[in-house]
Amino acid sequence: MRYSLLKNCSGLRKLLGIFIALVACGYLSAQQVSGVVTDANDGFGLPGVSVLVPGTTNGTITDVDGNYTLDVDGGKDLQFSYIGYATITVAINGKTKIDVELSEDTQKIDEVVVTALGIKREKKALGYSMQELKGESLTQTRDANVANALAGKVAGLQIKQNGTGVGGSTRIVIRGNNSIAGNNQPLVVVDGVPIDNFSGGTDDFYGNGNVDKGSGMSDISPDDIESMSVLKGPAAAALYGSRAGNGVVMITTKKGSQSKGVGVNYNLNFTAENPMQTPTFQNVYGQGAAGAFDNNVYGSWGPKMDGSTKDMALGSFGYAARNNNLYKDFLRTGTSWTNSVDISKSSEDITFRAGVTRLDNKGVVPNSGLDRTSINLRSTAKLAKWLSADVKVNYINQHTNNRIKLATDPDNIFLNYLSMPRSVGFSDYSGYESNNWKRADGSAAGFVVDHKTNAESPFWSAYRMTNNDKKDRLIGFAALDFTFTDWLSLKLRSGMDNYTVQYEWVRGTGTPYWETNGSMQAKSEKFNEINSDFLLTAKGNWDRFGIVGTVGGNIMYRSTALYTENSGEFIIPDFHAIANGKTHGGEYEKTRKQINSVYATASMSWDDYLYLDLTARNDWSSTLPKDNASYFYPSVGASWIFTQMINKMGGSTGFLTFGKLRASWAQVGNDTDAYMLRDYYKIGYDIKGGIFSANNEDWMANPNLKNETINSWELGLELKGFNNRVGVDLAYYKKNSKDQILKIDVPSATGFKKKMINAGNIENSGVEIALNATPVITETGFTWDTQLNWSKNKNKVVSLTSDTKEQILSDPSVTFLKIVAHEGGAFGDIYGYAYERDDNGNIMVGADGVPLRSEDMVKLGNNQPDWMLGWNNSFSYKNFSLNFLIDMRKGGDVYMGSIRQGSTNGSLEMTLDGREDGIVVPGVLADGSKNTQNVSAEKYWNGISGITEAWMYDATNIRLRELSLGYSVPKSMLSKTPFTALKLSFVARNLFMIYSKTKGFDPEAAYTSGNAQGIEYGSMPTMRSLGFNLNVAF
Repeated sequence: MRYSLLKNCSGLRKLLGIFIALVACGYLSAQQVSGVVTDANDGFGLPGVSVLVPGTTNGTITDVDGNYTLDVDGGKDLQFSYIGYATITVAINGKTKIDVELSEDTQKIDEVVVTALGIKREKKALGYSMQELKGESLTQTRDANVANALAGKVAGLQIKQNGTGVGGSTRIVIRGNNSIAGNNQPLVVVDGVPIDNFSGGTDDFYGNGNVDKGSGMSDISPDDIESMSVLKGPAAAALYGSRAGNGVVMITTKKGSQSKGVGVNYNLNFTAENPMQTPTFQNVYGQGAAGAFDNNVYGSWGPKMDGSTKDMALGSFGYAARNNNLYKDFLRTGTSWTNSVDISKSSEDITFRAGVTRLDNKGVVPNSGLDRTSINLRSTAKLAKWLSADVKVNYINQHTNNRIKLATDPDNIFLNYLSMPRSVGFSDYSGYESNNWKRADGSAAGFVVDHKTNAESPFWSAYRMTNNDKKDRLIGFAALDFTFTDWLSLKLRSGMDNYTVQYEWVRGTGTPYWETNGSMQAKSEKFNEINSDFLLTAKGNWDRFGIVGTVGGNIMYRSTALYTENSGEFIIPDFHAIANGKTHGGEYEKTRKQINSVYATASMSWDDYLYLDLTARNDWSSTLPKDNASYFYPSVGASWIFTQMINKMGGSTGFLTFGKLRASWAQVGNDTDAYMLRDYYKIGYDIKGGIFSANNEDWMANPNLKNETINSWELGLELKGFNNRVGVDLAYYKKNSKDQILKIDVPSATGFKKKMINAGNIENSGVEIALNATPVITETGFTWDTQLNWSKNKNKVVSLTSDTKEQILSDPSVTFLKIVAHEGGAFGDIYGYAYERDDNGNIMVGADGVPLRSEDMVKLGNNQPDWMLGWNNSFSYKNFSLNFLIDMRKGGDVYMGSIRQGSTNGSLEMTLDGREDGIVVPGVLADGSKNTQNVSAEKYWNGISGITEAWMYDATNIRLRELSLGYSVPKSMLSKTPFTALKLSFVARNLFMIYSKTKGFDPEAAYTSGNAQGIEYGSMPTMRSLGFNLNVAF
């Protein structure tokens, strides 16, 4: 019966079997695989890794911790891919958990980089030189100005930091100086939007209260930077036309992570700052002159200090070297705390990132410091299959107190110290602190009885002659991307850079110069620039031929305003208000400028080994005449990857894994500032007196002015070998900047001193070598990576004008030398007074035993280096990492005003020789006989103070620029904590000067970031920073 039932149910059994099979198939098709993807080097999870079932569209990406989960739908394999890492494929074989490790791909050559206008290109296709730095390299040993993080890392890029401390300016020059009138610094572009990279300092040798207001680029937080690209030659920057004459620095900021979930990263950085190096002072002789004590003279030409009590200007003290070290007894240890946090969140169609960075700096000079807050918000959204949006807002707020005074300003603490007698101690001033550093008569308490040209007190400069500024800046953009088809797209973007800076200067009552009852000045500076652009892109591929074409346009509108109020001398002492002034005057300036542009590109490729790039841009500038406002800027570039061609033809390249030849030519320009075409007046107003004044500029405008034009060509060779463990990039370039915008002298009868013209030709040519290698990789996990870059630029002033053979770059206030561009010479030639010499080259000595000075200025050197070198090394072993950077500058000349000041005042150790027995200068007298006249050390050093040559030094220097030692906690140790990554590092910057000839002073320090480089005078010591960095990810 039972058998019969089962037999009769055979159909039911078949149905049941089919049902079970379907369920099993359903189960199999719904099989899930999960796991974690980690970096084989450090074990940390990799976010954003693509996990895909090959041959399908079924895939996902890893979250912030490297985790993933995927329904494999019966797939047999999983493919894991990530930019910069080798792609691997793993068989599923019924497994439900698959963990993988990805290793960096040393064979990868299809690196994608950001080029002009934000266009992403394969680096192998470029016909010009560019270098890209990742954001991580900018934060290892951070600086308050991110521009300083570029030093020594890019071939052909010269970075010079002003000797003005934290918050000071940095001069950036790429491949030499092109322009006599321009500042020669590159255009800075953030996420495709140009920003104002203003720079501070002063050209005025007398200082006159000026301070270094810093660089505009320093407002960008390095924690927000994804990468930084340096577009060196005009071919690389040609799409920026009349703004690209000096190259371009492109900054790409971070977006929200593509991984699912919320990611949090926190970074804490602390550094303590002290001088990297200081000069050596003498502590044998004290205040006085001609070997006798005198409390009313500068310098230390008095008798030997014997500890006896003497009646000094600040009171009765022992005549001895007592706490007289500025760097230890007056300056303090500066500190910088940087806290940054970023939060990122993403979904399938939306990413969001919020980053906040806070910098708090306590300056080494008492009563000085800086704080900066940066808030960066960015979001991307896929609004439809054919439309996406990208929006960013970056707000920066900065407060700075008491930036140091510059050059020979009476309140330059570092210059005045070189005149301060060695028998005066900083503790001698303490008795005057309760009276605001004043004497009983209300004057400044100084180290001489009768005031000369300054207060003779660092405390007066720090606490009574104050300045502060506040900056609010907003940088942002909004962009829409339309994808019409798989070959046609359109980007619309509008971006802005807007800032307002409020400055305030106070001169204390009792100041023995300028307004003795004190005064006040206030400035308000406003800047706004809006760039709106579009870019239409079309691309196509036909067999082995590919082409990408773009057409676009841009409108740039800029406006500036500067309002200045001066109180004049105070009526009520120490009442700091503009309205308290006797005169109360004001000035107002306003400018506007617009550039309209159209451009197009065509990038063609053949079989992935031949590439040709064509670009064209036309600019119309409002600062140029209507009939002469249109300028066309073309470029062409080509590259040939010969190793790729050989491989495709079945040949062998041996140890070479990559080889490329490239060539390019381009034309770009520099237009001029607003209102150079007409004579104009500055309006002043005496608010109390009700009187207007109008003053015209001292130069005659030129209604037919043209822009500067720069023609450039470049050849390059790139090689990689031994599985890409060794690579070299060689480049040779030549560029000529013509139609220089010059100011030449005119007869006084015209009512002007100068007139504007177009003339001249400045040529730069040079060689760059960038070498990278991985000399050591061991099975135990030890790796050594090294990068070396070397560059040499040769500058020549080919021609100027038929009437003018020399253009002076230095300010007229500098009278002891001049820095020039001289026809037949080079940009930055230094002319000054030399030792008078006879026909045999012997120094001529006067009857008093002091060397004679030449009557006319002669060429003494040039401020540009012969060549530059940077050597960066990275070592890693398991979870430890060590990085250091050595930066070198060979050659170039510099006038060391600080050494002059310290020598003529008898403060430096170098003045000890001859103090007792005198000095006999090697040389000859006017009759040709050998000099035998003995002269005192005091008379000798003061006698040569006006001989420029005596203070000219070779600017060669080698320094340990960066050092970091880090430890990453293994991921296994963090598995039961809320942290996904944790790294602690010891960091140091400007650790020490390995070699220089400038006796404890930095030869690269300057008081200006303009073209008049090569003068050091009373600069603040370069600061060494030591500290730690903590990186935490959640």
